[in-house]
Formats: sequence, C-alpha cells, structure tokens
Amino acid sequence: MTQFVSQGLLVAEAIGGLRTYLRVAAFLSSIAMLGILPPASGPHHPLRGVGIGFLVALAFGILLPDAMLLAGFAQWWLNFAIWAPLFWIPRIALTTHVLWNIFLMLWVFNLLSSAVGVLQVYYPGTFAPSGEFVRQLMGPMADGLLIELTDGRQVFRPFGLSDTPGGAASAGSFSVLAGIVLLSTSSRVFFRVAALSGIALGAFCLYVCEVRSLMIFTAISVLTLVVIQFFQGRLTRAAATLIIVPALAAIVFAWSLQVGGERVVRRMRTLSEGTAAGVYYKNRGVFLEQALTEETLKYPVGAGLGRYGMMYSYFGDKRKFYAQPLWAEIQATAWIYDGGILLLCLGYAAVLGTTYYSLRLALDRRVLKQLSDAATAITALNVSWLAVTFNYPLFLGQGGMLFWLLNAALFVAERSTHKTGPLSHFAASCRSNCRSSRSRSDLANRRLDNADRPGQR
Repeated sequence: MTQFVSQGLLVAEAIGGLRTYLRVAAFLSSIAMLGILPPASGPHHPLRGVGIGFLVALAFGILLPDAMLLAGFAQWWLNFAIWAPLFWIPRIALTTHVLWNIFLMLWVFNLLSSAVGVLQVYYPGTFAPSGEFVRQLMGPMADGLLIELTDGRQVFRPFGLSDTPGGAASAGSFSVLAGIVLLSTSSRVFFRVAALSGIALGAFCLYVCEVRSLMIFTAISVLTLVVIQFFQGRLTRAAATLIIVPALAAIVFAWSLQVGGERVVRRMRTLSEGTAAGVYYKNRGVFLEQALTEETLKYPVGAGLGRYGMMYSYFGDKRKFYAQPLWAEIQATAWIYDGGILLLCLGYAAVLGTTYYSLRLALDRRVLKQLSDAATAITALNVSWLAVTFNYPLFLGQGGMLFWLLNAALFVAERSTHKTGPLSHFAASCRSNCRSSRSRSDLANRRLDNADRPGQR
C-alpha cells in the first residue's frame, strides 16, 4: 500500500518538497519489512543465495578508489531495498488467493493510472500538472516531451499517477497484460468488462505516450502468454487471445489516431524502418555493445559505487575531479559500473533463474489451476521485465522491487500449495484408498477362512 500511495501522490503539485520523501518512503518500507517480520520458519527462496552474493559483491564497490563514499552507501541501500522482498516475502504466510489479490491490486492501480492518463490528454488543465511545474521538475528536456493533438493543442505526454511525462505508458503496459490474463481466467462479467476497458485504456496510453520500446515489450509479454497457454493445452484461451487482442489493438489505434493525429503513425512507422535488431541497435543496442565490449574491459571489477544516477546527483562528491560522473542507459551498464563482470553475471543469473522457476511452475500440470494461472501471468511479466533491462535500468527503481515482490510471493504461494494443496490431497487420497483396500482384503480373507471351516456358520 505504501508503494501505491507514494507513487499516486507524486502527480499532485501541492506536495512540494515532500516529493523526495515520498520517493524514499517507497524504498524504506521494503527495508522496514525485514525488521518488522519475524524470521522465516520454512524454506528460503531458491534464488536467495544468488541475491546475497549480489549484495555482497555490490558492497565491495564501495572499497574501490573511485567510489563516492556517501553516494556509494546510498546506492547499496537502494539496491538492498529493491532486492529485499526476496528475503522478507517468505516470512509471510501467503496463499494462492492472497497472491491473486496482490495481482488484482496492482491491476487496479495501473488501470486507474491509465484512466487518469487518458483524462490528462482530454482535460490537461484539470488532471495534468501545469507546464511550469513540469519544466521546473524536468528542466530543459521538458519541452521535448510535448505532443501535438489533432485540434492543435500541445500537451505533455500523459503522466498517469506519476510526475513524469510518459509515465502512463508503464501503467498502460501492465494494464494490457493483466487485462488479458483476467479476460481469459475470470468467468465474471464485471471482471471481463473491466479487463477489456483496462486493455483499451492501457493501449491508448501506450500509443499516445509514443514509448516504442514498451509497445514492443508488451507485445512480447502477450506472445509469451499465448505460447505458455499453447503448451498448457489451453488452445481455446490461446486462440481467443490471438483474435481479441489484435482486433482491440486496431480499434484503439484508430482512437489514438483520431486524438494524436499523424504523429502517432509516424512514430509507429519507425519500428518498421529496418529489421528488429537494426532498430534496437540504433536506439539502445549501441549501449549494450559498448557495455559488453568496452566497459567490461575498462571496469572489470566495477567503477566504484555512487558514480551515476540520482545517488550521484544527491550525494556524490563533485570535488573528486579524477572520478568523473558516469551515465547508465541500460541495466547491464549499471551493473558493470557497480560491480563489474561478477555483478553482471549474478544479476542476470537471478533474473533468468527466477523466470525459469515461474515458467516451470506454469507448465506443471500437478498444481492447482489458480496457481498455474498466476505463474503464467508472472512469467509473461518476467519476460517483459527481462527485455526492459536491455532498454532501461529496471533494477534501480520500483519496477525491480515489484519484480522480486511478485516472484517471491509466487514461491511462497507454491510452498503453501504443496503443504495443503493438490499434492497433499492426492497423497491423502492414496493413503485412504490403500487403507480401504487393505480393509476389503482383510474382510475377504476372513470370509474365506470361515468358508474353509464346515462346522461353523
């Protein structure tokens, strides 16, 4: 709940200087859970050891000569807060029902954020922050985030429930995927109507915000969902997704074209100007190539903590002229700066291992349908988040914390299911059947014994 309140209040200009404290509160709440909750009595998450190794390797970055001491400590605690759900979620007795409630809360929040984003396009003076506020917050780059509508008005890309122009795109992406999941798993008319609305509002925000990378990642998530449903044998669901989603996407594109005009078409057209690899390399692939071929050789054990991002802006020692500030556009670059090749390997090992775990659970036919559906949705999100790391440093913000929260909750839900769920019920049924068989066998044997004694009736 702290996450929702902290982010939702950012759109209000009146909070003023409290903005920084709200951002910090979102991360402090994650750390505080480790102190509030008692130690876990059951098994730990299978990736816990990798997480501990990551944080230990990250701590060594403070000891490097070019590290910023204060900014480095702040950077470590930021990462600790992001990875903390991996350690404190297993301390909570979560069931599959609770996991679905968490998923529904996230969906409702992102659905509201998408709806606010649509209202910010139609009524910017009422629902969007003022231009003066945005320019004060973003500086000279603010004007580059304006879009021109078909009626000639210039408005900032929709914020949603955030203070960043274009922030509604992230909410829209989640709203689309969660809506598809709910549309295929829920039989209630209310949820299906709300899911369809969420898909439409989310897709509109994706189009109007013009964040092409999120459009691609959302499409990857949807395709992942369809592929998993196919291997699960749920062919009707997969076929319905392949029919409904493209049709709805076309309708919403026509809607956004009516509002955003030819600019939306031009922005989408850039995705087909070359091969997918060529388009990616032109926009973000060059940073990945630079990270793997240049930065790993220059900083094999890291560049020192606290030399880039907001931690450097807030706490960096600008007097260290020999340790110039760095810039991390993608997650790989950030991990190399923080801990070199080792941290890069540990980070991606944790993300890939977690994604494999959720996929294996989604394809396991022994688990309850409700848990399988949750694992399917989380796997699709994991694939999208994995793709985001090649475009943006996801694990330096709330997106990374959400990744660990959902995946750790999935592990606890599966553990509770194995304790009281289908496998234990199956075992109990087997034991009951064995006892019944033994009883029937004993009764038959006694009857045969009596039949062999002719003097007895």
